[in-house]
Amino acid sequence: MDEFKVVTEQFDGPLDLMLHLIREKQLDLLDLDMNVLTDQYIAYLKSMETMHLEIAGEYLAELAGLIEYKSKRLLPGAKAEEGEEDGEYTRERLVQRLLEYQQFKEASAELSHLYESRQKLMSRPLSNETEQWMQQDEDFHYSGSPYELMKAMRRCMMRMQLMKPIETRYTAREISMEDRVLEVRAKLSSLPDVFRFEQLCDDCHDTQMFIVTFLAVLDLARLHTLVFTIDDNDTIWFSRGDMKHA
Repeated sequence: MDEFKVVTEQFDGPLDLMLHLIREKQLDLLDLDMNVLTDQYIAYLKSMETMHLEIAGEYLAELAGLIEYKSKRLLPGAKAEEGEEDGEYTRERLVQRLLEYQQFKEASAELSHLYESRQKLMSRPLSNETEQWMQQDEDFHYSGSPYELMKAMRRCMMRMQLMKPIETRYTAREISMEDRVLEVRAKLSSLPDVFRFEQLCDDCHDTQMFIVTFLAVLDLARLHTLVFTIDDNDTIWFSRGDMKHA
């Protein structure tokens, strides 16, 4: 195993750590060397243990999946990946999750920029619709930085995990971002004019479903179907935007 350099920066979860390791080792994400990734992932967690740092359960759950995958590949007559059962840890599924998480981070940064731009526009006279929306909540604020959206998303996921533990392992249900957009659109008819992001996630039973839901929301924000703000408690609030796109 290559000597591992301890990285002190914070990661937002196991997928964030894996993307860092992939970049550091210059691995091809689309032709991922699972052995190298697994070895580096184990080395990183060992370095955390050496520094007596607590390792979150989601990192350990992902570690179990990596070890399971590597062990099966070492067994004589291991079956081909495409023939594996639903829910098993496979390279193809991990790559898909990593690509979606990477898209999630990039889209979050873009939406943070849009949020900042929206704040600057608030110095102009408010439209009647915007003024009515803001009056619905006395604690409605338009203050923040480009980093607030990711912070709010992390807090949102933490709240959801406390109320209903989110599975960190891959689950059998697979859904594209496009299909999730359709599901979110359908949910809007049953939601109030102003609602929290968590209200769109009542069926998010794993981390990946949470990410796909957020990507769907980003797409609807891009189309101005939804607009958002973040309050002082890092709660993300949405309101309907241009309903011509709904």
